[in-house]
Amino acid sequence: MPVVLLIIGFFLSVSSSAQEVRRINLGVGESRDSRAVRSGQYMICDTEQARDARKAVRVSVESLTPTEIEPTEQISVVFRVENYGELSVILPVSPRITDLLPENDSDHYSVMLPLAVGTPGGAIYMGWLELYGSMKSNTTVSLKPGEWITVRGDIRVHNWYAAGTSADTSSDLQLYRWLPNQSGGSEEPCVKQVPGASIRVRFRSPKQSP
Repeated sequence: MPVVLLIIGFFLSVSSSAQEVRRINLGVGESRDSRAVRSGQYMICDTEQARDARKAVRVSVESLTPTEIEPTEQISVVFRVENYGELSVILPVSPRITDLLPENDSDHYSVMLPLAVGTPGGAIYMGWLELYGSMKSNTTVSLKPGEWITVRGDIRVHNWYAAGTSADTSSDLQLYRWLPNQSGGSEEPCVKQVPGASIRVRFRSPKQSP
């Protein structure tokens, strides 16, 4: 899993200014198998549900360094996750997987923020950032319409295109929720995805050792 620097900023609709309320800088290991994280209830709307959804989130790639990318290179990325709907959205804000341990019987969440890159022929995931949170441990935030979190982290590039290829990066929200002692899922409305800003990158050949 990548090194994550998490900044949570809130958009104040009256003054149109941001307020930073928390910052986390935590060094962790390499990205792990995330199948267990994705075993919760998927909270993102499908195409039909999205038509009438009142919850919406827009994920933008705000910064990416470098933009000339080599295979297996480590890159720094900044995502902005904004509530773009009419209702509040609960998101996890901790980089610690312990918030999702089986013995944690509270209402808890996980989020994956993939860094995707696409060409007319398709798209691939270069890597991702992950966040976790539970209501019990106070590691979630309720974003009101117009508010956002900014997530900074380092990603090791796992997939790439041929050298010389230029493509646009993007991201989306992959949100999962667990409820204690409830097997049928929650009645919480799903969250619609709204496309966000992207940054163009170019792939290059690895540098040759002297």
